[in-house]
Amino acid sequence: MEDFSAVRAAFESSSLFRGVSPAVFRGGFCIKFSRGDEIKESQNGVECLGLVVSGSLTVAASEESSVSILKKGGEFGICNIFVSESMPTKLRARVKTKIFFIPKEEFARVLGEDAGLMYRYVRLCNEKMLYLAERLSLFSVSDCTERLMKYLVSRAEGGRAHLSFSKDELARRLGISRSSLFRAFKKLEAEGRISVDPSGAAIILAENKSV
Repeated sequence: MEDFSAVRAAFESSSLFRGVSPAVFRGGFCIKFSRGDEIKESQNGVECLGLVVSGSLTVAASEESSVSILKKGGEFGICNIFVSESMPTKLRARVKTKIFFIPKEEFARVLGEDAGLMYRYVRLCNEKMLYLAERLSLFSVSDCTERLMKYLVSRAEGGRAHLSFSKDELARRLGISRSSLFRAFKKLEAEGRISVDPSGAAIILAENKSV
């Protein structure tokens, strides 16, 4: 396998595959993609799951809306291992990207032999279901400002919502544009419903400004 050490490093960067040798997956193979290429689960006529070895890709519900970005160690094609339907998402390389593909039948075989991998797989699927449920709840709120406020309230502990990621990532999670996000923040601050902690590390909700 070409550059097997890079594949092994990607496995160690993955919360699912960490501690598993790529060699146990017979039939695994790498494919390189150029920027803008669409990446599909079906490769060489075989349904596969993929692991990002290098580069990055976008996962979108449509051509217009970016949902998330996968980088080294990120997996896709995980949730439909045991069904024939394809995931209704579009994957596209953001830069030159290398993917390690594992035939789904092969993954299922190893899954049945490795209890640790099975546990991590079930946990990952549970996390994805919770993430989807959260997004559905947020998207039920059409107003961007109220959607942001609902998200902050759901993340608040002791009246403070800590954000450990960038504003770009927050906008993606909320399904709104960066400019809409900043307008929503300004409106909430102007209305006195939130304020930014002096350290910049947290958003303080109005009823807890004195905390």
